Amino acid sequence: MNKSSLSLFPRLYLGIVLTVILSITLTRFVVEIYSEREELNFFIRDANYILDYIEDSQLAETAAKQPNIRLPFPFNIEFSARFVDLKTNEQVCTACEFLKTVDNQHYYELEEGERMMQAKLAGLNRDVIIYEKLDSERSSEELSAMDAEMDIGQLIFFLQIAVISLFLGLTIYRPIKKLQAQIKALIHSHRLFGEGNLTIKADENIQKPLDELAASFNEMARAIEENVKERDIFAQAIPHEVRTPLSRIQLASGLIRKKSQDLDVLVLLDDLDSYIVDINELIGQIVEFSRVNEHKDIEGEQYQNIKLRAFVESRVRMLANAHNKSLVLAIDNGLEIIANPIYLRLLIDNFIKNALNHGKEQIKVSAFIINKQLTIEVEDDGVGVPVNDRATIFIPFARLDKSRSRITGGLGLGLPIAKAAADKMGGEIKVSDSALGGASFSFIQIIHHK
Repeated sequence: MNKSSLSLFPRLYLGIVLTVILSITLTRFVVEIYSEREELNFFIRDANYILDYIEDSQLAETAAKQPNIRLPFPFNIEFSARFVDLKTNEQVCTACEFLKTVDNQHYYELEEGERMMQAKLAGLNRDVIIYEKLDSERSSEELSAMDAEMDIGQLIFFLQIAVISLFLGLTIYRPIKKLQAQIKALIHSHRLFGEGNLTIKADENIQKPLDELAASFNEMARAIEENVKERDIFAQAIPHEVRTPLSRIQLASGLIRKKSQDLDVLVLLDDLDSYIVDINELIGQIVEFSRVNEHKDIEGEQYQNIKLRAFVESRVRMLANAHNKSLVLAIDNGLEIIANPIYLRLLIDNFIKNALNHGKEQIKVSAFIINKQLTIEVEDDGVGVPVNDRATIFIPFARLDKSRSRITGGLGLGLPIAKAAADKMGGEIKVSDSALGGASFSFIQIIHHK
């Protein structure tokens, strides 16, 4: 479904403008129709008054000698009248538009827009026509005065329309503008909350029904904030509470190892030590996962210029010494990026740990920038990741194998930590098949600064 290219409020403003224009056009059309009808009524009234004057003045007696009729002031300013010889059913003019008939008097509109009345006088074979003066009958001074009067009338009309439009526009625009500002403030609150500012609250002192939306958002925000605080407290308490008895177990294991020479007991103690190492690593990963998922940057860390090859080499030396696997770096010595070193370390460490756990003999780490897009890729020659499982592996504690060994299967938090770090860095992780035969994990980020 295609969405309109204009957002709600521009479309609303456009609708208001079109509505005002349509209203003005319709108003003018209606006013013109009403004015024409009223002008015709005024003409009928004046023409009948002039007709009565002609009958009362016995001007019909002079019709044969003088067809043009001299009208008294002030009718002689706007009207003309004369006698005409017409045959039966003959029209007074063929180019006229017939308007109506009232009391056997016919009314027409001339080509130039003036109105005319045709009437019969009793006992006279001629008809009387009374019409509004034509432009050809007026002097230049009269025409100039009429044009000026018409211009003033149009100007007044347009000024009235402009004032009405301005009043309507301001009346409608101000509440809509206020509504738009309140909606933008709500959107801003939602955006800040989504970016991690859990203390943000929307202003509830706004008009209905937005106040209900703001109140609902604030209630949700408070619930989420409390939930996150409880989660953080829980995540911080678990390592402390677990490590205390774990230290006692390690102490007890050491004492038993010193006092016992039984081989079965020593083997059991070796397994116990291995479990303690796993639990310590799990605790460390839980702490890392909790910290990287906080809705704020890690305190005290800033984004830095990092020489990527040297950074990766330092991580490889720390992680790969205990593994008898070939690890190849394909990173240019001059490649520099701007990144938070903590997020970058978590990303690369967990990529490499995952490859060391699942790769057979070969691991390859690549990094490059093409068209302002940074790609960091870690490949292995393991069994790979089935397409249907590529989303599952980023869920905490979800593993594709049943092993809990940190050597073969990991503890289930490495890739979720890598994904959380990638999100913090503004990039994404893609999983695909590697040319080495196993899996390829790629971090992709658009470079906005250089």
